[in-house]
Amino acid sequence: MNRTLCIEKTNHAINALEQKRFFKLVCGASLTDVQMIENLCFVFTLAGAHVIDLAPKTDVIFAARRGIQKANSQKPIANSPVLMASIQLDKDPHFRKAAVDCKLCDLCSACIKICPTGAFKIAAFSEPRQGREDKKIIYSAERCFGCGICLSYCHVSALEMTDTKPAPVETLKEMILLGVKAIEFHFGKNIQKLEEIWDDVVRVCHGTEACCGMPLLSFSIGSDLLSDEQIKNAANLCYKLAGKGIILQCDGTPMSGGIDKKSKNSQNGNNKDNPGLQVAKIIEEEKLPVYLQISGGTNESSFAMANEAGINIHGVAIGSYARKLLMPYLNDLEDKETLHHAVNIARSLVNSTGGNNER
Repeated sequence: MNRTLCIEKTNHAINALEQKRFFKLVCGASLTDVQMIENLCFVFTLAGAHVIDLAPKTDVIFAARRGIQKANSQKPIANSPVLMASIQLDKDPHFRKAAVDCKLCDLCSACIKICPTGAFKIAAFSEPRQGREDKKIIYSAERCFGCGICLSYCHVSALEMTDTKPAPVETLKEMILLGVKAIEFHFGKNIQKLEEIWDDVVRVCHGTEACCGMPLLSFSIGSDLLSDEQIKNAANLCYKLAGKGIILQCDGTPMSGGIDKKSKNSQNGNNKDNPGLQVAKIIEEEKLPVYLQISGGTNESSFAMANEAGINIHGVAIGSYARKLLMPYLNDLEDKETLHHAVNIARSLVNSTGGNNER
């Protein structure tokens, strides 16, 4: 599959992959809080991220671009991050949000304390007829990225997860028309879904006026969803369809990096047991000419852990862990000292893959 026409837009990311120092910030396939996204993109552009992975929504893409432009207005950036849109092909844990049954909620505040992005709060309101003040739970769905940790803390079962309905071809066309130069496909357990729609993918990418040929392609292969044999089959199918030079995202425990290690569902990867490393090891044995990038429970130690384990990866994606570290700073970035701290934290993550020598 020829994607040379897009090289001028993505070559710095490809160079980082070739040099095995690639870093991707994952904002989240379901995170749609535009202010948070703008701020994250602002900070990580200054820090030197190569790719920023986003929900496939028009307002999200625009917010990311505002953040990148803001960074460039402060300091000219030689190579701004490539924006990547994650596209759902079938049921996948990255594409879901919490739903709240307010009638069951008893305002215990457990979800407020555990939510890594502050999607819940309790607000007071007045009851004019009864002349008293009452309280209710407020849920900001745009801040939810679908980690699901809140469910295990809700003792009255007032929370559940709702899956997004996939519309891959329509979503892909929308992203290509917006000029998005990198796409990541999530097929969950349904490996064959990718093969079913591949002709449509090629048609959209080559037949859309705004597109310059095939974008930089990534395929997420999850350890929680597939057996070892299915992981091998998925990797080989992705290569068969898209050819060499693609990214295979070796996903460990999705959205677990921001979970406190002392919490009930702590699987904060970030060690030699990270299942993403096992996925990478399985795929590496297939000897495909592809780029391997780990994700899911990753942090600043993950790249080094892969090297220590003898697993040949090209980069790391960090999402919920990065957001957790940056959350205390995101609402006060106009303050120079706060911005300085935020960028230093982000840069430490970017540089954990071996350093960034392009900026």
